[in-house]
Amino acid sequence: MTKPKKIIKKKLKKPDEFISFTERAFHFITHHFKSIAVGGGIVLFIILSLIVYQKWETKNEENASQLFHSIMETYQGVRSPYREGSIQEYKKVIEKLNEVIDKFPRTPSGRLSLLYKGNLHLRLGEFDEAITSYETFLQKAGGEKLYLSFALEGLGYSYEGKKDYEKAIHAYQKILELGENFRVSDGHLALGRCYEKLGKNKEAVEQYKSFVKIAPKSVMANAVLRSISNLEKSP
Repeated sequence: MTKPKKIIKKKLKKPDEFISFTERAFHFITHHFKSIAVGGGIVLFIILSLIVYQKWETKNEENASQLFHSIMETYQGVRSPYREGSIQEYKKVIEKLNEVIDKFPRTPSGRLSLLYKGNLHLRLGEFDEAITSYETFLQKAGGEKLYLSFALEGLGYSYEGKKDYEKAIHAYQKILELGENFRVSDGHLALGRCYEKLGKNKEAVEQYKSFVKIAPKSVMANAVLRSISNLEKSP
Protein backbone atom coordinates (compact mmCIF):
# COMPACT_ATOMS: atom_id res chain seq x y z
CA MET A 1 0.00 0.00 0.00
CA THR A 2 1.33 3.40 -1.05
CA LYS A 3 2.06 5.73 1.84
CA PRO A 4 0.13 9.02 1.44
CA LYS A 5 2.24 12.06 0.79
CA LYS A 6 2.46 14.54 3.60
CA ILE A 7 1.38 17.98 2.53
CA ILE A 8 3.56 20.63 4.10
CA LYS A 9 2.04 24.09 4.29
CA LYS A 10 4.57 26.57 2.96
CA LYS A 11 5.25 29.58 5.05
CA LEU A 12 4.13 32.88 3.55
CA LYS A 13 7.43 34.62 2.98
CA LYS A 14 6.00 37.71 1.25
CA PRO A 15 3.01 39.88 2.33
CA ASP A 16 -0.19 39.64 0.30
CA GLU A 17 0.09 42.16 -2.63
CA PHE A 18 -3.39 43.64 -2.24
CA ILE A 19 -2.94 44.20 1.50
CA SER A 20 0.49 45.70 0.88
CA PHE A 21 -0.84 48.11 -1.76
CA THR A 22 -3.76 49.12 0.44
CA GLU A 23 -1.48 49.84 3.36
CA ARG A 24 0.84 51.97 1.19
CA ALA A 25 -2.12 53.88 -0.22
CA PHE A 26 -3.52 54.49 3.24
CA HIS A 27 -0.18 55.76 4.55
CA PHE A 28 0.25 58.00 1.46
CA ILE A 29 -3.21 59.56 1.88
CA THR A 30 -2.66 59.99 5.62
CA HIS A 31 0.62 61.84 5.15
CA HIS A 32 -0.53 63.89 2.14
CA PHE A 33 -4.17 64.49 3.03
CA LYS A 34 -3.88 68.29 2.98
CA SER A 35 -2.23 68.37 -0.44
CA ILE A 36 -4.76 65.92 -1.88
CA ALA A 37 -7.65 67.93 -0.46
CA VAL A 38 -6.28 71.17 -1.95
CA GLY A 39 -5.64 69.50 -5.31
CA GLY A 40 -9.12 67.99 -5.36
CA GLY A 41 -10.61 71.37 -4.52
CA ILE A 42 -8.75 72.99 -7.41
CA VAL A 43 -9.95 70.32 -9.85
CA LEU A 44 -13.52 70.70 -8.60
CA PHE A 45 -13.28 74.49 -8.94
CA ILE A 46 -12.02 74.16 -12.54
CA ILE A 47 -14.84 71.75 -13.46
CA LEU A 48 -17.49 74.01 -11.92
CA SER A 49 -15.98 77.05 -13.64
CA LEU A 50 -16.13 75.30 -17.02
CA ILE A 51 -19.77 74.36 -16.45
CA VAL A 52 -20.70 77.93 -15.47
CA TYR A 53 -18.76 79.35 -18.45
CA GLN A 54 -20.46 76.96 -20.87
CA LYS A 55 -23.89 77.95 -19.56
CA TRP A 56 -22.93 81.62 -19.82
CA GLU A 57 -21.76 81.14 -23.43
CA THR A 58 -25.00 79.33 -24.32
CA LYS A 59 -27.12 82.08 -22.77
CA ASN A 60 -25.00 84.71 -24.51
CA GLU A 61 -25.54 83.10 -27.90
CA GLU A 62 -29.28 82.82 -27.28
CA ASN A 63 -29.49 86.54 -26.50
CA ALA A 64 -27.26 87.43 -29.47
CA SER A 65 -29.28 85.23 -31.82
CA GLN A 66 -32.59 86.79 -30.77
CA LEU A 67 -31.26 90.31 -31.24
CA PHE A 68 -29.58 89.43 -34.55
CA HIS A 69 -32.72 87.86 -36.04
CA SER A 70 -34.85 90.84 -35.06
CA ILE A 71 -32.32 93.09 -36.83
CA MET A 72 -32.39 90.83 -39.90
CA GLU A 73 -36.11 91.45 -40.29
CA THR A 74 -35.40 95.18 -40.54
CA TYR A 75 -32.39 94.48 -42.79
CA GLN A 76 -34.52 92.51 -45.25
CA GLY A 77 -37.03 95.36 -45.37
CA VAL A 78 -34.30 97.90 -46.10
CA ARG A 79 -32.72 95.66 -48.78
CA SER A 80 -36.07 94.72 -50.31
CA PRO A 81 -36.10 94.47 -54.14
CA TYR A 82 -39.39 96.40 -54.10
CA ARG A 83 -38.05 99.53 -52.41
CA GLU A 84 -34.76 101.25 -51.78
CA GLY A 85 -34.08 102.03 -48.15
CA SER A 86 -33.14 105.56 -47.17
CA ILE A 87 -29.70 106.48 -45.86
CA GLN A 88 -31.23 106.97 -42.40
CA GLU A 89 -32.72 103.47 -42.47
CA TYR A 90 -29.36 101.96 -43.43
CA LYS A 91 -27.64 103.88 -40.65
CA LYS A 92 -30.14 102.66 -38.05
CA VAL A 93 -29.57 99.04 -39.05
CA ILE A 94 -25.79 99.57 -38.87
CA GLU A 95 -26.20 100.96 -35.33
CA LYS A 96 -28.15 97.87 -34.30
CA LEU A 97 -25.56 95.56 -35.86
CA ASN A 98 -22.88 97.45 -33.92
CA GLU A 99 -24.81 96.63 -30.76
CA VAL A 100 -24.56 92.89 -31.47
CA ILE A 101 -20.88 93.23 -32.43
CA ASP A 102 -20.03 95.12 -29.23
CA LYS A 103 -22.11 93.04 -26.80
CA PHE A 104 -21.54 89.59 -28.27
CA PRO A 105 -18.22 89.65 -30.18
CA ARG A 106 -17.42 85.96 -29.56
CA THR A 107 -20.75 84.60 -30.82
CA PRO A 108 -21.64 83.49 -34.37
CA SER A 109 -24.27 86.24 -34.46
CA GLY A 110 -21.63 88.82 -33.53
CA ARG A 111 -19.39 87.66 -36.35
CA LEU A 112 -22.21 87.56 -38.92
CA SER A 113 -23.17 91.10 -37.93
CA LEU A 114 -19.77 92.22 -39.27
CA LEU A 115 -20.57 90.70 -42.66
CA TYR A 116 -23.97 92.35 -42.94
CA LYS A 117 -22.58 95.63 -41.67
CA GLY A 118 -20.01 95.51 -44.47
CA ASN A 119 -22.80 94.95 -47.00
CA LEU A 120 -24.65 98.04 -45.81
CA HIS A 121 -21.55 100.23 -45.85
CA LEU A 122 -20.87 99.01 -49.38
CA ARG A 123 -24.44 99.86 -50.38
CA LEU A 124 -23.92 103.38 -49.01
CA GLY A 125 -20.65 103.78 -50.91
CA GLU A 126 -18.69 103.90 -47.64
CA PHE A 127 -15.89 101.76 -48.98
CA ASP A 128 -13.34 102.21 -46.20
CA GLU A 129 -15.89 101.27 -43.54
CA ALA A 130 -17.00 98.28 -45.63
CA ILE A 131 -13.39 97.11 -46.01
CA THR A 132 -12.85 97.31 -42.24
CA SER A 133 -16.00 95.27 -41.56
CA TYR A 134 -15.18 92.60 -44.14
CA GLU A 135 -11.55 92.25 -43.06
CA THR A 136 -12.54 91.96 -39.39
CA PHE A 137 -15.08 89.31 -40.31
CA LEU A 138 -12.49 87.37 -42.32
CA GLN A 139 -10.16 87.37 -39.30
CA LYS A 140 -12.87 85.87 -37.08
CA ALA A 141 -14.91 83.78 -39.51
CA GLY A 142 -13.14 80.44 -39.18
CA GLY A 143 -13.56 77.86 -41.93
CA GLU A 144 -17.08 78.50 -43.19
CA LYS A 145 -16.32 78.81 -46.92
CA LEU A 146 -19.71 80.14 -47.97
CA TYR A 147 -19.54 83.17 -45.67
CA LEU A 148 -15.87 83.66 -46.47
CA SER A 149 -16.67 83.86 -50.18
CA PHE A 150 -19.41 86.44 -49.55
CA ALA A 151 -17.03 88.56 -47.48
CA LEU A 152 -14.26 88.31 -50.09
CA GLU A 153 -16.66 89.32 -52.83
CA GLY A 154 -17.81 92.33 -50.80
CA LEU A 155 -14.18 93.20 -50.10
CA GLY A 156 -13.40 93.02 -53.82
CA TYR A 157 -16.35 95.27 -54.68
CA SER A 158 -15.22 97.75 -52.02
CA TYR A 159 -11.74 97.96 -53.50
CA GLU A 160 -13.26 98.34 -56.97
CA GLY A 161 -15.28 101.24 -55.57
CA LYS A 162 -11.98 102.84 -54.54
CA LYS A 163 -10.55 101.98 -57.99
CA ASP A 164 -7.89 99.90 -56.28
CA TYR A 165 -8.13 97.06 -58.80
CA GLU A 166 -4.96 95.26 -57.71
CA LYS A 167 -6.34 94.71 -54.21
CA ALA A 168 -9.71 93.79 -55.67
CA ILE A 169 -7.99 91.13 -57.78
CA HIS A 170 -6.29 89.78 -54.67
CA ALA A 171 -9.68 89.39 -52.93
CA TYR A 172 -11.31 87.72 -55.94
CA GLN A 173 -8.42 85.29 -56.37
CA LYS A 174 -9.03 84.09 -52.84
CA ILE A 175 -12.59 83.19 -53.84
CA LEU A 176 -11.14 80.86 -56.47
CA GLU A 177 -8.79 79.38 -53.86
CA LEU A 178 -11.74 78.52 -51.63
CA GLY A 179 -13.08 76.28 -54.39
CA GLU A 180 -16.78 76.86 -53.70
CA ASN A 181 -18.16 75.69 -57.05
CA PHE A 182 -21.12 78.03 -57.40
CA ARG A 183 -18.96 81.02 -56.43
CA VAL A 184 -16.03 80.27 -58.73
CA SER A 185 -17.77 81.59 -61.86
CA ASP A 186 -18.45 84.92 -60.12
CA GLY A 187 -14.78 85.07 -59.14
CA HIS A 188 -13.67 84.68 -62.75
CA LEU A 189 -16.16 87.31 -63.90
CA ALA A 190 -14.95 89.80 -61.29
CA LEU A 191 -11.30 89.12 -62.13
CA GLY A 192 -12.00 89.68 -65.82
CA ARG A 193 -13.68 92.98 -65.02
CA CYS A 194 -10.70 94.18 -62.94
CA TYR A 195 -8.09 93.12 -65.49
CA GLU A 196 -10.08 94.93 -68.17
CA LYS A 197 -10.08 98.09 -66.05
CA LEU A 198 -6.29 97.79 -65.73
CA GLY A 199 -5.94 97.42 -69.50
CA LYS A 200 -4.66 93.83 -69.15
CA ASN A 201 -6.73 92.50 -72.02
CA LYS A 202 -5.09 89.09 -72.30
CA GLU A 203 -5.70 88.29 -68.63
CA ALA A 204 -9.25 89.66 -68.86
CA VAL A 205 -10.06 87.41 -71.84
CA GLU A 206 -8.71 84.36 -69.98
CA GLN A 207 -10.93 85.06 -66.98
CA TYR A 208 -14.00 85.81 -69.11
CA LYS A 209 -13.52 82.56 -71.05
CA SER A 210 -13.27 80.66 -67.78
CA PHE A 211 -16.53 82.26 -66.68
CA VAL A 212 -18.35 81.28 -69.89
CA LYS A 213 -16.99 77.74 -69.69
CA ILE A 214 -18.30 77.30 -66.14
CA ALA A 215 -21.58 79.22 -66.56
CA PRO A 216 -22.57 79.07 -70.26
CA LYS A 217 -26.27 79.57 -69.43
CA SER A 218 -25.74 82.56 -67.17
CA VAL A 219 -27.70 85.73 -67.95
CA MET A 220 -24.29 87.40 -68.23
CA ALA A 221 -22.89 84.91 -70.76
CA ASN A 222 -23.82 86.86 -73.92
CA ALA A 223 -22.50 90.14 -72.56
CA VAL A 224 -19.25 88.44 -71.56
CA LEU A 225 -18.89 86.87 -75.01
CA ARG A 226 -19.22 90.33 -76.55
CA SER A 227 -16.54 91.62 -74.20
CA ILE A 228 -14.25 88.77 -75.22
CA SER A 229 -14.79 89.57 -78.89
CA ASN A 230 -14.09 93.28 -78.38
CA LEU A 231 -10.98 92.67 -76.28
CA GLU A 232 -9.53 90.19 -78.77
CA LYS A 233 -9.91 92.79 -81.52
CA SER A 234 -8.17 95.45 -79.47
CA PRO A 235 -4.47 96.05 -80.19
